Amino acid sequence: MAMHYPYLIIGGGMAADAAARGIRQVDMEHPIGLIGQESDPPYNRPPLSKGLWKRGPRPMPLSRIWRNTASLGVDLHLGRTVLQLDPTNKQVSDRQGEIYTFDHLLLAIGGTPVRLMQGLENPFFAERVIYFRTLADYHHLRALTENSQRFAVIGGGFIGSEIAAALAGLEKDVTMIFPEDGIGARVLPGQVSQYLNRQFQERGVRVLAGQMVQSLVVDETGVSIIIGIGEPLRVDAVVAGLGIRPNTALAEAAGLAIGDGIRVDEAMRTSHPDIYAAGDVANFYSPILKNRLRAEHEE
Repeated sequence: MAMHYPYLIIGGGMAADAAARGIRQVDMEHPIGLIGQESDPPYNRPPLSKGLWKRGPRPMPLSRIWRNTASLGVDLHLGRTVLQLDPTNKQVSDRQGEIYTFDHLLLAIGGTPVRLMQGLENPFFAERVIYFRTLADYHHLRALTENSQRFAVIGGGFIGSEIAAALAGLEKDVTMIFPEDGIGARVLPGQVSQYLNRQFQERGVRVLAGQMVQSLVVDETGVSIIIGIGEPLRVDAVVAGLGIRPNTALAEAAGLAIGDGIRVDEAMRTSHPDIYAAGDVANFYSPILKNRLRAEHEE
């Protein structure tokens, strides 16, 4: 038998939790359902690469990340992947075969980390190469830091620079590798980007700017990184922060308008009047910038 929700949210991240809180500000009565792919309830993602790594007399406890969505009276269906969306009949189904019907639906399904084009057949790849995004990834990297000293971070954006700083703060040997001239070069002015290069180097991080990773050779003891001519760089583990691709497959299969994400109007409504999108996956029009964009950050 299908479960019906006046408000159904697909996604278990910060946008999903924010939406549930917004609904409760105007409607304390009607049920809200939330379907999340992760087994964990909604949590604050930024501390995974920042606050949880800080050392000192008052380190941030893991308990601070939880958003306590269930306290809003939200039914949490966790560890579930939605496979099909039927806009006409207003229903979705998950991998376990459960069916959910809705009056209003929010797609807060985020994105998937961009991956290196190798490693699918290597049994050691998943252990030694981390595409950092989730709480599980944080726990994975934390465990590696207990017995490993040498780390490489591929990518010079927000995630890459934050993880490099976190590992350097633990006095690990850290090498950053990215194709741009400087850290954050895709969004920051050149002088600022070069300043960040120097700051990271002064803190012991080896910065290999303007370099492309050619391949990785992964075995049970570590990773050899082939960058160019010369000896491979040998490390214990690699963290890849290469950005994300918006999860649009579900919406596209349902016939919703997409284009660098799920396209929405000024009210975050998709091409279906009762289906909305928010968070990393939403492509919206900015009246300030006068163009469409996606925002892959908390603000």
